Amino acid sequence: MVGNDIVDLDDMEVRTGPAHSRFDIRVFSAEERLAIAAALEPNRLRWSLWAAKEAAYKVAVKRNPDVIFSPSRFTVELTDSHGGEVTHPNGRIGVTIHTRGDVVHAIARECNEAQVISGFTAPRGSADPSSSVRQLALDEIAARVGVSKTDLRIGKEGRVPILELRNSARQLDLSLSHHGRYVAFACQVGGLPA
Repeated sequence: MVGNDIVDLDDMEVRTGPAHSRFDIRVFSAEERLAIAAALEPNRLRWSLWAAKEAAYKVAVKRNPDVIFSPSRFTVELTDSHGGEVTHPNGRIGVTIHTRGDVVHAIARECNEAQVISGFTAPRGSADPSSSVRQLALDEIAARVGVSKTDLRIGKEGRVPILELRNSARQLDLSLSHHGRYVAFACQVGGLPA
């Protein structure tokens, strides 16, 4: 299972920090708040932790649809600036955090050995982020696994996106995300070539 979340650090609501003074108290553990306060770039760390929690929630809810997203109950333990683990009431989920300039992209997965294809971009000229993220996922996955885009279709099981392969009963685990100018995806490709 895979989940992802993207944060546009240049988005006005993110750049200026939390709109409400109680945001950090409501969302982060005491240890996370101390780390944010001590960070050289507190806002970048704040939103990296947030993205990790969101990505891990997307994995947790796939395992158990009754999981409720209570951010303070998803605690992030970073082993370095590139990731760590998220602990939640039902277990632990590995997370990788990619930061580049004004964007944070977190990818969570249950199994670190799982083959995952991911990507993010700031699409130009598109007013519909849902359409843009689906197009990005289809383009990237088709190119990376060597199939035609027409052989892939994004569907849903409930509210969870899945990637269907034409002429196959096989479905691939997919996670889609968008925020501000950015769209992002992560797909667990399993035994497919990548």
